[in-house]
Amino acid sequence: MTQHLTHTGLPDGMSRWQFFGLIERGRRQLGLSKGAIAYLKVAISNTMDEDFLAGRICSFWTSVTKIAAQAGLDRRQIARIEGDLIKRGLLAKSASDHSRRSGCRKYGKIGNEFGINLAPLIAQAAEIQAAARKAAFEEEEAERLRIRIKKLFGDIRRLCLDGAMAAAEEILPNRRPSTIQSFERLRQVAEALEAVWEDFSAEISRGEKSHQCDISPALNTSEKNINKTCRSEGRQSGQPVRTSPAHAALLASESLREIIELYWNALDNRGSLSWRTIHMAAKDRAVQLGIGSKAWQRHCGVLGEERTALCLMIADRNSERLDGYRVRDAAAAFIGMARSEARQSAVINSLLGELIGNVGGLRNGA
Repeated sequence: MTQHLTHTGLPDGMSRWQFFGLIERGRRQLGLSKGAIAYLKVAISNTMDEDFLAGRICSFWTSVTKIAAQAGLDRRQIARIEGDLIKRGLLAKSASDHSRRSGCRKYGKIGNEFGINLAPLIAQAAEIQAAARKAAFEEEEAERLRIRIKKLFGDIRRLCLDGAMAAAEEILPNRRPSTIQSFERLRQVAEALEAVWEDFSAEISRGEKSHQCDISPALNTSEKNINKTCRSEGRQSGQPVRTSPAHAALLASESLREIIELYWNALDNRGSLSWRTIHMAAKDRAVQLGIGSKAWQRHCGVLGEERTALCLMIADRNSERLDGYRVRDAAAAFIGMARSEARQSAVINSLLGELIGNVGGLRNGA
């Protein structure tokens, strides 16, 4: 029976408490309650470092009463938490419900045990590491979103339009993003406020154009100009990209690659990298850089998702460079590049070729 309770060990260099730290960091992503974290802390404290070596049995046979006392919970809570962790496949139980838990060690190595086995938890070390990385990313991104929300409230207030602040306060009545703990909720609030700002600022722009219409020069409506513009945009939107998703990921900035990694796990199951993953990651990176969702969708409508993602990737990577191609504002560079790509052919292909040369060592730079 004990042969089935052994495990393949933690990743090289990882201690049991580092492992617990990852579990604690990725608690929300793993769907674990604070009570479950308290239980697992007690569980790991009742093991030894050697129990986490490959081929060993990692288990403990502490009674429910003692676990409850060590975790600061009551027996019924411990029973519920333990049952849930077993049901989810994070723990295994080798003792029957009403039998006494017991076990023995010989020279520090567990010989037999009738208690709770941690082998299933250790087997999910890679998933736990991914959850901890995602948690770290969301914590960092949440702070950026809070700063963005505060700025949007200021921008909306400066519009001095009736209804603008009222619309913003319907989204977040207390105007305090610090009270929001959910990453998804922060993202929703930021996107909703961006929509309010863009809608009301567009209203101001329409008013200005109406006021100036009598002095504005006549539009160039010649057939030659119309045909030239339409043909250019139509040809550009239909032009295929000259790279693969995997190649695009290699050229991406470090920040963008981290996001691609998250979506690669979630969407592609770490298989062949898809353009959908590249686009979703680029869209998230655009939010980090301060590019509004409506602006992103507008460029996607003109260029297509793949070419828009490549524009973002190139602008973002060039912001890390130290040579003459460096850009100071990745968001502004993206907007300018997308507009150029919409007006003329091969802008992306040309810049992409230069970036490939730079990354390959043909130029000195970042």
